[in-house]
Amino acid sequence: MRPKPPQRRPSEGFPAAHLRAESVPRPVTALAESFARGAIIPAHSHKRDQLIFAVQGTMTVQSSGGLWILPPSHALWVPAGVVHQIRMGGPVEMRTLYIQPQHAERIRHECHVLFVSPLLRELIVRAMELPPLYDKRGMEGRLMRLILDEIALLPAQPLGLRMPSDPRLLRLCELVLRDLATPHSITQLGAAVGLSERSVIRLFPEETGLSFGRWQNQARLLKAFELFEHGQSVTRVALELGYSGPSAFSKMFRRTMGKPPMAMLLNPAHS
Repeated sequence: MRPKPPQRRPSEGFPAAHLRAESVPRPVTALAESFARGAIIPAHSHKRDQLIFAVQGTMTVQSSGGLWILPPSHALWVPAGVVHQIRMGGPVEMRTLYIQPQHAERIRHECHVLFVSPLLRELIVRAMELPPLYDKRGMEGRLMRLILDEIALLPAQPLGLRMPSDPRLLRLCELVLRDLATPHSITQLGAAVGLSERSVIRLFPEETGLSFGRWQNQARLLKAFELFEHGQSVTRVALELGYSGPSAFSKMFRRTMGKPPMAMLLNPAHS
């Protein structure tokens, strides 16, 4: 069932709606928004920690240090002060929580993707229905505290991609991301950005925490979620990402996510 559109004043938008939500004197505040395919929230940051989640649609979030793909089964924790941009891969029903940092001390203080458990999803949906000045000491306040407890329990998921700070390696990564189906050689890519093969091999793990090959596989995994959101089959996704066939792609997917892609596609809410 398609979620009901959030109730919002026509004059409100980004950043007005976000600033309005952050100004409410409560430990946790909630904001519901609808976006069209291709919409972009430009680079910005918040004074509060943030949980970015969509009950429908896939989002791509990018900061100077990372790139994350968020299918509807996952959310991104963004600490206060982190500059980030959000791009909508399709029609998106976004549900955002803003948390005062002093109330999120048990949650990792870095950007990370979380699998949204069925409990957390329902809690977030319920939080959107609360009045802005909810009763902190009553049932509504307990619901918000339970949300924080659930977030703190959930492990980070491998749906992020660390981006290098070295401008040459960053250009190299951008070349790869523009054409994930091509089996790029390190020698060719290095030459295109002014680095030797040896320099790329040495610098890449220092800058990204991964070898070039593992980084490229991770980039393909992230892109796969976006293609699935657009209705592509496993076979089509495998070919678009440069795999010889669906079995090779499924092997990589299972190794990283712990489940085959069809398991997530058939039942994403419980993957």
